Amino acid sequence: MPNIVYLNTAACGLVPHANIAAANAMYTEFETNSSARSEYWRFNEESRIRETIASFLNVPAKNIAMVPNFSWAMNGIVQSLHGTEKVLLYKHDFPSFMEPFRINKFDITWVDTKDEFSIDIDFVKDCITNNKVDIVALSHVQWGSGYKLDLQEIGELCTQHGVLFFVDATQSIGAIEIDLSKPHIDVFASSNYKWMNAGVGTGELYVSDSFLEKYPPVVAGFNSYTFIEGKPVFSISVKCYEPGHHNMFGLTILESAIKHKQELGLANIEEHNRKLCQLFLDGIKDLRINILGDYSMNDRAPIVVLKDENGLGDWIKQHNIVVTHRNGLLRVSMHYHNTVEDIMALVDCLKIKYS
Repeated sequence: MPNIVYLNTAACGLVPHANIAAANAMYTEFETNSSARSEYWRFNEESRIRETIASFLNVPAKNIAMVPNFSWAMNGIVQSLHGTEKVLLYKHDFPSFMEPFRINKFDITWVDTKDEFSIDIDFVKDCITNNKVDIVALSHVQWGSGYKLDLQEIGELCTQHGVLFFVDATQSIGAIEIDLSKPHIDVFASSNYKWMNAGVGTGELYVSDSFLEKYPPVVAGFNSYTFIEGKPVFSISVKCYEPGHHNMFGLTILESAIKHKQELGLANIEEHNRKLCQLFLDGIKDLRINILGDYSMNDRAPIVVLKDENGLGDWIKQHNIVVTHRNGLLRVSMHYHNTVEDIMALVDCLKIKYS
């Protein structure tokens, strides 16, 4: 197999061998005594992993649910709402964020883009300050453009005006520093198969105390119970959003992935990614390539979307460079494992195409 340049973390992140090895070691024990190993995980490792996730996001563990993915989390959250709330959504946001509100027939106000890249933030602010909506639900980073939302600014504005703020962080967690003790976010959820480099099948859900109190969960399962004197007792908590037995394999990979990110330092990862992304933008600035947004890192995550014109997508593929090909667009994304050589391989490839 030829060497490839992988610039496609925005689609699915590479999973380091060390992360997989940790989970494989656990599952090896399932070959001989699976009941004992699974019980040990439930009574020892589950709480440790929950604490690890909470520490990673700088929130209390009691506010964290370990869920299968973002979509499960958001569908559960929407069911807890009254159904009469007015919701602001972005027209081009990820379908899993929009559909739970749409199919449940919420009153939706749609915000659009003025330039194919950024969200019309002035419109969002107007809806918040003039009490036109009850909930603002926006992705931290947009999957289709790479636009990065200022969580602090929008969160503070929502709090000032009594508006709930929901965030999808699937395209940012693991690549951008997120401290949930700072922005005023009521519901925060993500999947881990992209920038967390943790494979599929796990996600995290943070729910604020005030939201849990006002909108208690209307979904529940095994983890909604605690055992008191040997008897299961139901209690309302964020664990109601955990549908049943956990994905032990996936969460063990996630714990290893978080430790790896912490060793590298999220600030270092974010700066590394910004430099590589700017290097790419500078390298293609003078070429005849149409991109979404400008050639700076202003309001941009490490994602650049090119328009797939003049056979550009096929050309990149022929040079063993992996990017996302979708709907006439090419999405290039760079992460901590990428190098200057990776970026220049793509830049040189494009220069040859357009020379």
